[in-house]
Amino acid sequence: MVTLQIHNKYKELTETEQKLATYVLQSPQEVTRMTVKELADTCTTVPSAVIRFCKTMGFDGFSEFKISLARELGAKQESTSLQLPAFSADDSPKEIFQKVFGSGIRTLEDTLRMIDFSQVETISRLLANADRIFIFGIGTSSVIAIDAQYRFTQMGLRATACTDILFMNVTAVNMKKGDVMLAVSHSGRTRAVVDAMRHAKDAGATTVAITSFSGSPLAKESDYAVCVFADEENYPVEAVSARVAHICLIDAFMMTVATLNYEEFIKHVSNRNQILDEIRY
Repeated sequence: MVTLQIHNKYKELTETEQKLATYVLQSPQEVTRMTVKELADTCTTVPSAVIRFCKTMGFDGFSEFKISLARELGAKQESTSLQLPAFSADDSPKEIFQKVFGSGIRTLEDTLRMIDFSQVETISRLLANADRIFIFGIGTSSVIAIDAQYRFTQMGLRATACTDILFMNVTAVNMKKGDVMLAVSHSGRTRAVVDAMRHAKDAGATTVAITSFSGSPLAKESDYAVCVFADEENYPVEAVSARVAHICLIDAFMMTVATLNYEEFIKHVSNRNQILDEIRY
């Protein structure tokens, strides 16, 4: 979808391209009725810049871009309750909760539309057959890495969360062929995680990135990358709604891996439930 691609690549665009992207996101209906020159004049740029912008978005030219945008607008039947403005200082607690939950729902729906499921199947098989899985994450992503370790471990997989910068590099250089590094980073630009991924690749491991930006260094360095929709225009803080999508991706991968060896998965779940029952009243 055009608007999802624009959101996903927005931070990587030039200043002129961002001006065009902002106008397309704000006035998509008007854009479908414009010529190249009209859009260029509206955004105080030149027609060649519009063409370059369209190609950056993956289209051959403006005509193909407009057709795809028009189809998207025609197919969209979004609930008005999810069309939420950015936060303001005057918002009531109820309005803030509605916006956070609404944006989370929309982020998950948009992310689902972006996913390449043939790649998901490949990644799931890699995880299921990995000798060892190492999940890397710093800051808010460290919580996701730790949760992923727990979820994969309860399935009988050898999973380790790496959330310390020094430990990351030491772990990465000692990885081997047959190991999988799963790196989680909203921006995809966290130096320690990107550097660790390079070390893991050099060591022979397969690398997978979960991030919010397809053009980020982490996504480009990885063997496989799964990107979520990042609703940064509506949030004053980093990775609020994207973090929800990252968690759901981990859960979805876990369940997909489980179906590849369902009988074993049932045994592991039964063992886990027995342990949980022993520590509960």
